[in-house]
Amino acid sequence: MSRRRRLTVRGRGSALGLLLLAAVASGLAAQEVVRERTVYEDLQLFSQVLNQIRVNHPDTVDTHVLFMEAIEAMVRAADPHSYVIPAARLSPDRERALREGDLVPVPLAFRYVGGTPVVVSVAPGSRAVAAGIVPGDELVAIDGEPVRAATARELDLVLAGPEDSEVVLTFRRLHTDGSTVRVDRTVVRERVDPTGGVTAVAMLDTVTGYVRVTTFAAEQVAADLDDALDRLEDRGMTGLVLDLRDNGGGLVREAASAAGAFLPRGAIVYTTTGRKEEVVDTGRVRRSFWRSERGYPVVVLVNEGTASAAELVAGALQDHDRALVVGRPTFGKALIMQPFPLTDGSLMVLVIGKVHTPCGRTVQREYRAITSDEYYRAAAEERERIGRETCTTAGGRTVYGGGGIYPDHVLEDHADPHWVQRIRDENLLLRWVPGFLDDRPDRYANLPRLVDEPALESEDVAAFVAYAAEQGVEVPRDPEATARLERLVLSRIILSRFGHEGLYAFLAHTDPEVEAAARLLPEAAALLGDR
Repeated sequence: MSRRRRLTVRGRGSALGLLLLAAVASGLAAQEVVRERTVYEDLQLFSQVLNQIRVNHPDTVDTHVLFMEAIEAMVRAADPHSYVIPAARLSPDRERALREGDLVPVPLAFRYVGGTPVVVSVAPGSRAVAAGIVPGDELVAIDGEPVRAATARELDLVLAGPEDSEVVLTFRRLHTDGSTVRVDRTVVRERVDPTGGVTAVAMLDTVTGYVRVTTFAAEQVAADLDDALDRLEDRGMTGLVLDLRDNGGGLVREAASAAGAFLPRGAIVYTTTGRKEEVVDTGRVRRSFWRSERGYPVVVLVNEGTASAAELVAGALQDHDRALVVGRPTFGKALIMQPFPLTDGSLMVLVIGKVHTPCGRTVQREYRAITSDEYYRAAAEERERIGRETCTTAGGRTVYGGGGIYPDHVLEDHADPHWVQRIRDENLLLRWVPGFLDDRPDRYANLPRLVDEPALESEDVAAFVAYAAEQGVEVPRDPEATARLERLVLSRIILSRFGHEGLYAFLAHTDPEVEAAARLLPEAAALLGDR
C-alpha cells in the first residue's frame, strides 16, 4: 500500500515537474521573444542570407551590388530624408560643371519621399511657375524615361543641362477626390535671380502692410525683408501680414535673421539636439547695437507648404508671443543633415540632429511606423491638436508641435472643384491667354485698376467657358463658379502682362486668406501687451 502511495506521489511529482519544466521553458521562450537581438546576431543573420544567395541562387550575383542595395535600404529605413549615393552614380564631372555654371539646373526643388521625387517648391520668377507645376507633384519620367536618380542631389545633376534648353517632365498629380492624373510639362533650364526671396511688398490699406517671402535659400533674404519693412513703415504701416505660405525653407541663418527683425537681441530663435555634443546648439538673435526690433503687431500666414527654415521663423515668433500664426499646420521638417564619404567613394547624407522651437517644441513630424505616402500626405491632412506635444509661450499660452507649427487660428483649405483641377491639368489657361491678349492689346493693361476691380468682362468669361467646353471641360455658370473663374483667368492674365511681381501684388489684395489674416491684427496686437 505504501509502495502504491509512493508510486502515486512519484507520479504526481513527475507531472508537477513536467509542468514546472514546461513553465520554465515557456518563460524562457517568452524571454527569447522579447529580448532585443544583439548587433552580432543580426550580422550573423545578414551573413546567412548573403551566403544562401551566393550558394543557391541560379544567377551570377554581384555581391557589391547586393551590399550597396542593403546599405541604401538600411539608411532609408532610419528616416525618410537620409540617403546614400553609390560611387557608381556619382558624377564628379557633372557636379563640377554645375558648380562652375557650365550646366544650369531646372528651377524646381525636389524632396525624396519613400524613393519618389516630389516637388516641394517652384522658383519664383521662373517659367516653371507659368507651366503650372505645383508642390506635391510627383516626378515619374524625364523625357519619357523612368527616373533613375535615387536622391535629390542626383536628380539635380540628371536634370541639369545647357542654359535655356528644355526637358519634358511627367508628373503624377493626386486630386482631392483620390484620383490621379499624369501631366507632361516642358521645363526650361534657367538661372533664377537668387535674391528673389521677397516677392511681394504692398499696403493692403492705409495702415496694414503685406510682405510675402517665398524662400530663405538666397543670401540676402533677411536684408531684403528689412528693406521692405522700411519702405512700408515710411508709408504708414502699423501692422504686418508676413506671408510664408509655400516657403520651402533654405538657409537657417537667413531665417534666424528674418525672425530677429521682430525679436530682441539675444532672444532664442531655435535649439538643436543630437547624439553628439557638437550638434547641440542654440540660435539667438544677433543685432548691431543701434538697431532694435520692430514693435508693431504681426500675423504670420502659413500652410502645409511652409517647411524647414520657414517653420523656424513661424515657431520662434509664436513662442515669444511676437506674432499670431494663421493658416494650416506646416509641413513639419526640421532636421540637421551631414555628408559622410564612404571608403568605396560613395556618399552617405545622414540626419544627425533635430531642430526645436524656443520653448522646446519638435518641428519634425513623426516618420516611424508609417508609410512614405502617409508621411508626405500627413502635412496636408493634419488638422487636429489632439495628441500633439505642447509647450508654453512667454505669455503663458499653450502652443502645439510634434508635426509642424500648429496655427493659432486654422483657416479651412477650400479645395478646388473638379472643373478647376481639369483646367490646370490640361493647361487650358496657358494655351488660351496668349492669343486672347494678342487680340486685345489694350484690355487688362492697368495693374492698379485690376487690383482694385478684379473682374473680367462678361464676354471674356463667355469666351473662355466656350474654349474650355471645346476641350471637354464644362464650367458651371453659377455666381460662385464665375467668381472663381474670374480670379483664375485674371491671375494668368496678370502673370503674362506684369510678371510675378504683378501676380503677387494682385494676390495680396484678392486672396481671402490674406484678408482673413489682416482681420486678426488686433488679436496680434493684444499679444504684445501680454509679453
